[in-house]
Amino acid sequence: MNLLIDCGNSSVKLAFSDGSIIEEVYSIDHSSDSLFMSNLKFKVKQLKKLFPIRGIFIVSVNKEIEPILQKILIDVFNKVPIKFLRKRKFKNFKSSYKNPATFGLDRFFNCIGGNLLYPENNLIIIDMGTATTFDVIDKKLTHIGGIILPGALTAHYSLIKNTSMIRSQEIILTNKLLGCSTSESLSSGFINGQVHMIKGIVKEIRDSSRLKFKILITGGISNLFLDAFEDYEYHTSLVLNGIVNYIERK
Repeated sequence: MNLLIDCGNSSVKLAFSDGSIIEEVYSIDHSSDSLFMSNLKFKVKQLKKLFPIRGIFIVSVNKEIEPILQKILIDVFNKVPIKFLRKRKFKNFKSSYKNPATFGLDRFFNCIGGNLLYPENNLIIIDMGTATTFDVIDKKLTHIGGIILPGALTAHYSLIKNTSMIRSQEIILTNKLLGCSTSESLSSGFINGQVHMIKGIVKEIRDSSRLKFKILITGGISNLFLDAFEDYEYHTSLVLNGIVNYIERK
């Protein structure tokens, strides 16, 4: 078995793979370094008992967490080889970026992960995390282009931080459009703002293209919005599928 790790800005996801099959995905939030280290070490010790690990493959967009992650993995798995995947090269993948090295590593692995799962489809991939990103690829793995926007939580916290009359409020997960209190109004903005933005952008991409698309949604907080995106395909971490595709078919 291989251990696959998706190290994002706010959480780390881990899963086993044997060939193209991914086992259950485990997620650990990064709220503070000390708590993160404790939770991560506990989890990887648990995972070590499940299967013999022949290799560890990591995609990371969080440079601050990487040394912590690497130290714990070395301590727990000792001589198991650890590889950080940093190249954005994959057979047939064509980037729309003039400088492919600036294309987000997580977005690259989302693309090849989506292609692994849906090789016969043109895809719009939406990743809802610290940022909300869109990437559009065709079935030949040509990246047509993308969009980067503030994520729902990022925008919410920025609003609270920069507005003196609005204090921190509990987010209520509801489909109610018009709020009758500050908390309800903020919650509506949190949910409906993202939902209508995403649906509007997806519609515009579809309307402006001659291609038919399957819509994939992934990322740390995407599960909070699934009721609004019933016609989208949800995946806990397309990055992990991308790692599988990369190590099995590069």
